[in-house]
Amino acid sequence: MAYVVARPKGRFEIRESIHTPAGPRARSLAGFDVLTDEVLAKAARRAQRPFDLVAVLASGRRAGAPSTVGGARRASESSRSRFVEASRRMALALQRPPVTRSLDPGAALIDLLGFAEAVARGQPARQFEPLEFPALARLVQERRAPARAD
Repeated sequence: MAYVVARPKGRFEIRESIHTPAGPRARSLAGFDVLTDEVLAKAARRAQRPFDLVAVLASGRRAGAPSTVGGARRASESSRSRFVEASRRMALALQRPPVTRSLDPGAALIDLLGFAEAVARGQPARQFEPLEFPALARLVQERRAPARAD
C-alpha cells in the first residue's frame, strides 16, 4: 500500500510498504514539494504492489501536501503550507524599502477595515457573548431597563 509522509523542510514522499523475510519495510517511490500528476505517475511506475491513486491522494491531504493534481491547485491546501507561503511573502515585503507617501487618515482607516474584514471572513462564526467588562455591562443593562418617570 502506498502512502504520503511529510519530510523535513516542507518536502514529502510517497512510500510503499512491502513485506520481506526480515519484516515490513518502506520503500520511497517519489519525493516532492507539490503533488503533481507527474509525481503520481513516477510513483505508480516504481510501485511493486497495486497503486491506489485515490488512497495516495487522501494520504497526501492528511499529510498536508500541496497538490496540483488535475491541473488546479487544491482549495483545501493545508494551513501549514498557507502559513509558510504567507510568511515568505511577508519577509519579501519587509525587505523592500517602504513606499513614502502622505498618509491620508481616511485611506488608512479604509485599509484597516478591509484588513479586519478579510481576517473575519477566515474565522468561524462565533455565538454572541454578553459583555463582561463591568462598566459596559452596566450600560447595556441600563439601556434594556424601562425608563423611569421622576
